[in-house]
Amino acid sequence: MKLSNLGGVIAVIFCLVIESNACAGPEYANDETRRVIEAMVDAHGGIERWHAAPSIRYDGIMHMEGHDKGQFGWWIAHEVIDQKTRQVWQDWPMADSQIGYDGEEVWSVNWRQGNPTAMMVHFFYYFVNLPWLTQDDGVILSAVEKAGWAGIDGELYKVTMSYEQAPTVGKAATDTYVLYIDPETHRLVSYQYGTGFGPWIDLIGMPKGSTFGPMWRVITHYEEVDGLLFPSAFHTMPEAGGKILGDHIIMNINVSMPFETEKAQKPAGADVFRGPLRTE
Repeated sequence: MKLSNLGGVIAVIFCLVIESNACAGPEYANDETRRVIEAMVDAHGGIERWHAAPSIRYDGIMHMEGHDKGQFGWWIAHEVIDQKTRQVWQDWPMADSQIGYDGEEVWSVNWRQGNPTAMMVHFFYYFVNLPWLTQDDGVILSAVEKAGWAGIDGELYKVTMSYEQAPTVGKAATDTYVLYIDPETHRLVSYQYGTGFGPWIDLIGMPKGSTFGPMWRVITHYEEVDGLLFPSAFHTMPEAGGKILGDHIIMNINVSMPFETEKAQKPAGADVFRGPLRTE
């Protein structure tokens, strides 16, 4: 065997022996992309500390522009996500609703908010944890560009995040996040997102195979919790600097508590989501 091939063979054997994610992760367009993204992850506290959290939990509050019908203009949820399995349980106190994902099924009790429950399972988890989710398996990260954002001084690094296949429940293979990163602090300061999740596309009456978005979002506040820097307040707009369609606050972030597996289990009488859990 040629020595030039020996290193690659050893690396493959090493990956097989340790049976871990050490050799998996994102696909970078080039070395500059790797440098920028890894600097962003480090600026938010690093991937090792984030992986060490047994669960991530928070209270999410969203107000949607144009709603004047009491509680339904306000979306308030307590969300808990297991870091290893990505199982979920959510409590929606204003609507007396619950959602859960036990690793196989998405279930709900008294769900009245309209959006498909499968879409809601990891919806805000992605927004709260986007810097670290760039490191998931199957993520594709584009070459770095320089771009501006209305209301933000100077140029930002711009990297498009896409997927080899639908990354999780409520997502589609065509989902994208376009990340805008401060070149000095390496914090994620804003992003665009679009989704092609089939049940959502059907619900809003778009043609099958369409992608909704992009929506534009700017982060206005961060919160540091146990060395991890989370985006904790943001606005959603139809374009950078445009009219604010949604205001969002993430409160009471906790990364130290174990996940309560029993709360993700389907209770008697719960409704089960019958559509596809992800769209390829």
